[in-house]
Parts: sequence; structure tokens; C-alpha cells
Amino acid sequence: MRLAAASPAPGRVNLQGKQGRYTASVQVPVSAQKAWNVLTNYESMAGVMPDIQQAKVVSRSGRSLELAQIYQAPYTFGQRIKALLRVQETAPSQMSYELISGDRIKKLQGTWTITPVKGGVIVKHQIEVVPEIPGFLIGSYYDLTEANLRQSMQILAKLMLKG
Repeated sequence: MRLAAASPAPGRVNLQGKQGRYTASVQVPVSAQKAWNVLTNYESMAGVMPDIQQAKVVSRSGRSLELAQIYQAPYTFGQRIKALLRVQETAPSQMSYELISGDRIKKLQGTWTITPVKGGVIVKHQIEVVPEIPGFLIGSYYDLTEANLRQSMQILAKLMLKG
């Protein structure tokens, strides 16, 4: 197994990107399998992540699944937003997803990768999101989304350290 290049200090979230296209990463001192088990325990994220109110695996076939989620967070401006995602898993290193259907979302897709490094793993989330909201809200939406991404990555790292 090849090790990745140096990364930010363990536990510190690195967020890059703007206007709906982001890469967030965090180094966690756990095994790739442990990180994977937490990341793919989809239904347990409801109420734990700051924006996921509900999560349910609707169907699964091998490495593919459909995941229904309801988001409610500052970036949704208090609205409950439903989304149905198609997820592809490549255990224990990568998971990608794309929007099948959703409320007020034009585009939502992304990839999670887990890369072994000295002393643990780097968990990276690349996401592209395009909301369907009035133009005057877009700047606020992206600011709130960035704050949510940072918070979500910190929570995820803590969950990986716990169990």
C-alpha cells in the first residue's frame, strides 16, 4: 500500500474551493477500514451531522446503493431539503455519489477517498453542489455551505476516533 504525501496536522480540516466546488480533507489516526466503516454507516449520520436530519438506504445491489436523505441546516435557510443519491462504493478507499432527484438542488455530486498515510488516513471529500435558489441568496448559501463542510469533517473525524 502506497503512502500519500504529507498533509495538514492530524484533526485539522483543510478546505479549498469556492462557489459550490470544494475539497475538504482531514487526517485521522485510524485504519482505513475503521474510517470506511464510519463513513459508510449512512443511516447513523442522521442527527449527528449538522445538516443530515434523516438518512435511509432505499436499495442496495453489490457496491451500488440508493440513499434518501433530508437536509436541514443554515445553508438550507431552514427548509427541509429531500435528496435521493446514487452511491458507488469501492471499499475501503472510495465512495462516489450523484443526485438522482432532489428539492431545490440542480446538481449534487462528489467523491470520498480514504488514503493511508503514516500514522493513519487522510479522509477527503470532493463535492460539487449547485442549489436552485434565488440569486440574491447564493453568496450566503456558499458561505454557510463552507462552514457546514468544515464542521461535518470535524465531526466525522471525531466519530472515527470514537468507535
